[in-house]
Amino acid sequence: MLLLGPAFAQAEHLPWEIAPYRTLVWIETLQNCHLDAAFFKRFVNTLDDQRYATSGSVLATDMQRAPMPLARWFAGDLASSSFVSRLENRDLKVDDYDRIQLISIERDGDWTITFREFDTLTRTWGSVHRSSVRQQSLLSTAILRIIYEKFAALAKITDVEKPSVSLALKATTLIEEENHTRERRLLDGMTFSWPVEDFDWKKPPVLGPSVVSDAGRLPGSMSVGEALQPILRRNDRQGNLVPSNGIMVMPWTYVRCDVNDGLQFKGTMISGYTQPLPGRRNVRTQRLALGVQPAYDATDLKLVDKSTDATALAGYEIYSKEPSGPNLLGASDARGNVRISRDPHSAVRALYVRSGGNLLARLPVVPGHEPLVTARIPNDSPRLLAEGFVEGWRDQLVETMARRQILAQRVQRKIELGELDDAEKWLAELQSGRTVNELAFELRSAKGQFLKENHLDPMIKHRIDELFEKGQRLVTQDKSLLIEGKLAKQLEEAQKAQR
Repeated sequence: MLLLGPAFAQAEHLPWEIAPYRTLVWIETLQNCHLDAAFFKRFVNTLDDQRYATSGSVLATDMQRAPMPLARWFAGDLASSSFVSRLENRDLKVDDYDRIQLISIERDGDWTITFREFDTLTRTWGSVHRSSVRQQSLLSTAILRIIYEKFAALAKITDVEKPSVSLALKATTLIEEENHTRERRLLDGMTFSWPVEDFDWKKPPVLGPSVVSDAGRLPGSMSVGEALQPILRRNDRQGNLVPSNGIMVMPWTYVRCDVNDGLQFKGTMISGYTQPLPGRRNVRTQRLALGVQPAYDATDLKLVDKSTDATALAGYEIYSKEPSGPNLLGASDARGNVRISRDPHSAVRALYVRSGGNLLARLPVVPGHEPLVTARIPNDSPRLLAEGFVEGWRDQLVETMARRQILAQRVQRKIELGELDDAEKWLAELQSGRTVNELAFELRSAKGQFLKENHLDPMIKHRIDELFEKGQRLVTQDKSLLIEGKLAKQLEEAQKAQR
């Protein structure tokens, strides 16, 4: 049974803003590293000392050798339940920690570090990150850097006025204190000497040897433009996680950090849904947001049919919402894939899927978070087929209406001139041609055929219905519906008058 130190026991009862991240760090050294137990012990002590010197009390760490091989936990998407079960089998209570970090070190010429972390409150795995160094002496610094830079910040969602979101960042007070400490170290390390004649005042001051080199950004901090993913956690009456469906990761929903000055943390919720979070707050439901740390240069977005996942959707246009306006990123290929690259100004890219000028879906994506994301969207092919039919039918309608109007004018003109034989000939041609009523019947029949599909998406069905309704309204504009009868009566009266 693992005995936790006093820092862990105190952190459990501290307020959210001043509670450190209780972190269990498992370090694995593969056989090709050739590191003995004595070296590992010294290495862990050095690593923990450097951790405290560079991040203060933001993390309360328990570093130890990994009790089991870590390779399987670096492979793809894993169910959190299996990892939690493994911990419980080793008499470890997952809720005794806020974060569990897995580090594997191997040597193949360079020293390669593989890192992944598991957030216990949201039962969520982070991405797999890798780094490498050439010298063994740089291992501790490289490990701290990857821990700090890839650390996923955790926040509570305190207020939602869509699209604005207010959040409370965990350990934010400790992070601010450490930032001030770093600033003081920087100022204390500055040395001053009398300038020489050619002194360049634009250059930064010289730093003295007393400055402690940090390992980059502080763990748990958030910068403007970075992204968090909202997660709902449902607890029972004792405050424990509900076993069934206790964790709900909100799909196609992210929070972009807009303001984080230590006093307030505000962001913008970008979602493909109208109501991404429940409207009412529940005592047993925690609204959390976990930081997203991309591990890849880009993400492939795959579009598939909403009704049959096996059908890839090709030729759909993907637009990105930019401050300057919509930006076309490309169209889905034969496999339904589109490559989405990172945006240097914002971690979240708001994508719009269009087909034939119609908006089908809004898909917020953090490029690099996952190598591939699949979006199940309505298949627009039935609407495109219906649109093609209605456009062809409309051309026939316009041609028929124009032809009937021209023939009617000719008959009327011949009657007025007394050329009744020619008038009778043109009237016969008018009566033998296609009528608007026949075209209207074809339109109604085609509408029934297009809408009889059982798996038709309601949105696509509504748009198909609108197409045919527009065509039906064109039929009502026809003024030649009874023109044959009127002209026949005029011709008959003119023939009687000539006799």
